[in-house]
Amino acid sequence: MTTITCTPSAHRAVAGLFATLAVALLSGCGGGAGSSTGPMPVVTMTASPPPPAPAAARRAGVVKSDVVGRKFDLGTIISVEDDGGTTVVTFDRWTARGVADSTVAAKGTPIGVHDDAPYRNLNSQITYRIPVAQGAVFTYRHCVAIGQPPVQKSSTLEDFTRLPNPEKVILLTLDQHGRVFSAQNDPAC
Repeated sequence: MTTITCTPSAHRAVAGLFATLAVALLSGCGGGAGSSTGPMPVVTMTASPPPPAPAAARRAGVVKSDVVGRKFDLGTIISVEDDGGTTVVTFDRWTARGVADSTVAAKGTPIGVHDDAPYRNLNSQITYRIPVAQGAVFTYRHCVAIGQPPVQKSSTLEDFTRLPNPEKVILLTLDQHGRVFSAQNDPAC
């Protein structure tokens, strides 16, 4: 048995082929009792829907993350956009002095009050698109003084896009789909 799979755009051509085949068989061409060619092969046609278009996929809430597989990411937010109803940040990854990126990706890095520069941007040309999970928690942390714990308060993604320069480095916590589900900023003094 032969199986033919076709997309909706090929339906008309295949339907025409089958209509021609049906007319030929019903008119007696090649199908008489005295035929020496043997039985005709059976052709089964199955139709499957085409894969969703990118816009349709985005409308369904499916937005690709560039950081799937990481549990954490460190850097700054470059921009925020709405992609079919999903908030997506464009993220510039930074490094933590003395901490391998693979360690930051798997375990994060401690972010505490400091007055030095423990984080660096080694490559501002590469950015990552990261969707933000619904209900993501943003925690703003502000340095009062070295040796004192930072002041913490609940915040928003919008507030995080306007953080001043010494506090703009952010540690993202990511879910298994590479979406932001929590974030905290660097409480630099």
